[in-house]
Formats: sequence, C-alpha cells, structure tokens
Amino acid sequence: MPVMDADQRRKLEDQLLRKAEEAVRILRREAETGDPAHVDSLAEGLAGLLKTREFPSLRAAEFRELSRVYQRGAYQRSVDSLLVQAERCGHRGDEKGRNALLTQAKDHFAKALRFGADDEFRHGVERRVQATLMTSKDGVDERTKQAAKRKLDQHDVGAKPPNGIERRRAIRYMDPVLAVEAEGRRCTTINWSTRGLLVDLPPGEFAHAVGGKLRLELHCPDIPETANPETSRPDKSGHRVGGRQIAHVVRLDPDRHAVALSFPDISTVMLDLMHAMKDAGIKPEPER
Repeated sequence: MPVMDADQRRKLEDQLLRKAEEAVRILRREAETGDPAHVDSLAEGLAGLLKTREFPSLRAAEFRELSRVYQRGAYQRSVDSLLVQAERCGHRGDEKGRNALLTQAKDHFAKALRFGADDEFRHGVERRVQATLMTSKDGVDERTKQAAKRKLDQHDVGAKPPNGIERRRAIRYMDPVLAVEAEGRRCTTINWSTRGLLVDLPPGEFAHAVGGKLRLELHCPDIPETANPETSRPDKSGHRVGGRQIAHVVRLDPDRHAVALSFPDISTVMLDLMHAMKDAGIKPEPER
C-alpha cells in the first residue's frame, strides 16, 4: 500500500471530518423528532466512520460525545412522550394500553440513563410513573388528590385556568413576560409555568441539543426590585426578584423561533416569583 504524504493525509482527514460533521447534523435533526432506534442506527454509522484509521483521534472523542448527547436526548424525549400517552390511557381506563406504554418507556428510560441522563431526570420519571399507575378513568385516587390539594393550598397565588379546566401538567402563563439568561444568552418567555418555559430563542443560535442541561437566571422585570436574594421575597434591600434554576431542553421549535425548557420538578424559583407577583398586585394571565 503506497504511503501518503502530509498533503494527501491532510486532504483525507478534511474529507473525513466533513463527513462526520454532516453525520452529526443529521443525527441532531433526527434526535429532535425521530425514532430513537433510527437515531441509534445513525450513531452506529458515525461510530464506524470515527474508527477509520486516518480519522483524527482528538476529534473522534469530540464526535463520540456529541453522539451520546443526541442519543440521550432522543431517548429522554421518547420517555416523556410515552409517559404522556400512558397518562391518557390511564384517564380512559385503558390499563392494558397504559402498561404497554410504561413498559416501552421503561426500556427507553434505561437507555437514556446508559447514555448519561442525570439523577434529576431519573427522579422526575419515577414520580411520573408512580402518578400514572395511580390514575384511572375516574381520575387520580383520593389519597393522591388530597396530597396534590395540600401542595396547591401551600402555593396558591390566585391564578386559575381560564375555563376552570386544566389538562396540562401545569398552567402556562403568557403575562407577565419573564427575563431569562441561559448561560450568558439573554431572552424572554413566550409562556411559562412552574414546570418549564418556552423562550424566544432561535434554535439555530442555541448551542444545546434536546436533552441538554443548562443553568438559567430568571426574574420578572414587572416586579419592583425589592427582593431578598436568599428568599426572592420582597424586602427593603433593593435586590432583583428571581433566582437560579436548572433546566433541560425538551424541544427546539424553528417555526416559532423558540426553545422549550423543562424543569426537573416544580420550580421553587417560579413559585417564589408567583408569590412576589401576588404581593406586587400582578395577576398572571394564563395562555388561552
């Protein structure tokens, strides 16, 4: 076999890198909406390319990590979708359908963990599975209803769904608009709830893939800047109301130029903001 000179090797490496970059772009796109099994198949193809003897070893590690991130995101997204479907089956009284979906969700959950999903994701899924198993066509069992009512009583800020019926996991609000800083990138909310945000951030300008974890700084510009930073409740110190919150990317929405972010659990930062809104005489406007 003829020996390549430096120029030939460089050209070959450039070709391999361009192929890997294209493979990653396809992998990322499929991870946002596609079947996780198809994402795995694409990842296997990329892995084979990275094993090519002439592929730059330092860059190979980078591409392998990207592949894991996108595979993890695909399985996390799938788990969320399957649990939503299982919850609906439970409300219809379809226990067989619910259990089949939970079995599939369990399999995808295990794969998400294998690809590096963190404890916050794990605990959140476990809580949702428990709630789904206790749901029937008559609703959630009485013990669960009473526990939920106690939590709502503790955090009631006077805002209700516009028609008295709330089918989402949490009421979404459009107004007031919240200011968000996502690891240095500033944006505002399109809607928000105690469980997550939809922010006006073009996906093409966003560095995180679906399933990615990031830190947010949240505050409400409409609330007077008179909150204690330790509690986010009003005082006379002149600090801005808000706080830090961990979130996961659950959807990239190029049509709305938006990114959907989910909290691992009900956000205490959001609850504190809502209490501060109530104290300031601001009534959040639900999304209709």
